[in-house]
Amino acid sequence: MIEKPAAEPLAALAEGKPYRVLGVRMDRFRYRWFGVLEVEGKAGRLRLPMTGTIAQWFRPGEEVLVALQPQADPQALTFDAYALWRVVDGEAVPIWPFYRERFVLERSSPLSPTPLYRYTVLAREAGLESDFEAIVDLEQHHYASEAEILARWWCPEDRTWAEANARPLCPRCRRPMRFGDLKDATRASRFLVLLLEDRMPYEPLYIGYVRIDPPILMMHRRLPDGTIQPNLRQAVFPADWFEPSFWPERLEEELRRQRPDLSPFDLWWESQEIALKICDTRGARLARVVVHPDYRAEGLGQLALRAAIRWIRERRVPEMRRPKAVLETIAQMARYNPFMERAGFRYLGDTASGRPVLVYPLEEEAARCLERFYETDPVAQTHRGKLYRPAFRPIEPLAGPIRLRHVTYRYESTLRLSGIAPPLQEVLEAFGVHERTIQKIVLKDASLTIHPRQIVAVIGASGAGKTTLLRLIYGAAAGRQDPLYRAQSGIIELPENVQVAAYLPGEIEPDFGGETILEAIYRLTGDEVLAIEVLNVAGIADAVLYRARFWELSTGQKERARIAYLLAARPNLLLIDEFAAHLDPQMALRVARKVAALCRQHGITLIAATHRPEVVQGLEPDLTLTLGYGLLRVSARGD
Repeated sequence: MIEKPAAEPLAALAEGKPYRVLGVRMDRFRYRWFGVLEVEGKAGRLRLPMTGTIAQWFRPGEEVLVALQPQADPQALTFDAYALWRVVDGEAVPIWPFYRERFVLERSSPLSPTPLYRYTVLAREAGLESDFEAIVDLEQHHYASEAEILARWWCPEDRTWAEANARPLCPRCRRPMRFGDLKDATRASRFLVLLLEDRMPYEPLYIGYVRIDPPILMMHRRLPDGTIQPNLRQAVFPADWFEPSFWPERLEEELRRQRPDLSPFDLWWESQEIALKICDTRGARLARVVVHPDYRAEGLGQLALRAAIRWIRERRVPEMRRPKAVLETIAQMARYNPFMERAGFRYLGDTASGRPVLVYPLEEEAARCLERFYETDPVAQTHRGKLYRPAFRPIEPLAGPIRLRHVTYRYESTLRLSGIAPPLQEVLEAFGVHERTIQKIVLKDASLTIHPRQIVAVIGASGAGKTTLLRLIYGAAAGRQDPLYRAQSGIIELPENVQVAAYLPGEIEPDFGGETILEAIYRLTGDEVLAIEVLNVAGIADAVLYRARFWELSTGQKERARIAYLLAARPNLLLIDEFAAHLDPQMALRVARKVAALCRQHGITLIAATHRPEVVQGLEPDLTLTLGYGLLRVSARGD
């Protein structure tokens, strides 16, 4: 679901007046989030404040349309006082205000069209200093490296530069520095940030961003036999779609010869300036798509791509000149995560360095070029644009039901005062506590049938017997003979093909050893794609955490890692006690929904004990078992 903002710049197009671009004024220290476009027309000369990343693309003499707000002062315009369009081949391309659009993503289960929860996300072009600070923070998750320094910062007092991943203090005056630039980006890079609206107080505002660049200069393909085919894109699309592209490196060499006095920064700035004026393609490159690790595997990566595609189509990003026909990306992670293909990207082949190339056709002509390529290219015919192959295969479900027949279990303990300090004995005796044997029945003549593939939630107060029920079922499935895992009376029946995996805190727990969690999961699966899949389902989608040891994780991360470990064992019976007990309500709901969906899809019978309503909501159980005072009450979904 997509909502356009109420103030749409196209609504003012009819009142736009023609102006001619005079020039661009920018401060090199803050060009990402501030610049001025100077134009002249019938109403005189105007100074239009905007982001430098937009203003820098204009050339003197260009025709633009400007519409001022009714109360605007032409001599002191503000960011929200006007609208601007660029005239390209007789068409008006919206430029300012910058792009913003609201997207609503609803998450539901396969069982009901009623959404379990929804995300309201505002996608807009980065234009505030705080936007770029958030991008730096998110980018650290993209690199998955603590050693990588991502940003440059500057001091407005003495113009000192520093490099850091978070706002530093000036080494000279000790004042907080300002954001300057991203080290890895070019001046041609454009950024779209995703802001989470209607969020809980503990949830982040920025949950992702997308970076769009001009197409890269050359792209060659590595064929299966190892030979290199030059110019892959030109074998699929018209060559002029990618020319002239952004090539400041070539210009640097010439500038260095002409002006040897230039500093490295000035050389970089000037060469990029010239490259911006030359670049004019019909392609765009997806250089980054980064989603906050707590929100991956929720469909927000696909949402980010949809927002970026609408942005590119509407604004012709990054150059804002010719209409865009194709969006390309080179993404190794596409081998392990299908979100790009689910958003409509198609696989072209691998680059000469072995990285996969994916493209999204923005126009029908590009789609026809792709189909022709898949039909005529011998290598492309084998994959037809598909790269990702799901690794989690269906599991043989339980061959029959789980049955409890008249099961009883009681705990018995003797309380003695001997050995307790005399003053404390006197206190206990004052309350009437003497030596005695206490018996507590937690299951009394309980009978139950759980059918294969069912999702079962076990609820009840602490001490009601939830853990005991799971322990007895596990004992019967695993063949445990010790009294703690065997019913004292009655029968528990399971099918012969049962393959059980369980988490009972303090009793039955995954063994991560000293390995990273990715190594531990891979040890179970023998498949790196499957290892990533189960980690994502459990809510661990940050590569930084993949390489962490279990003991290095937070309590909530450990809980998600345990769930991934259990899924990696590919059981047909999964028992989890205190499901998501240490996760915040929103994360618990998301993990419960994804685990239940995977179990239903692959035929896994899940029995989960919980005391949290959001977990029950996310599981949407087929059966809910309520335990209390030895009694077991069974209710089916819909009762």
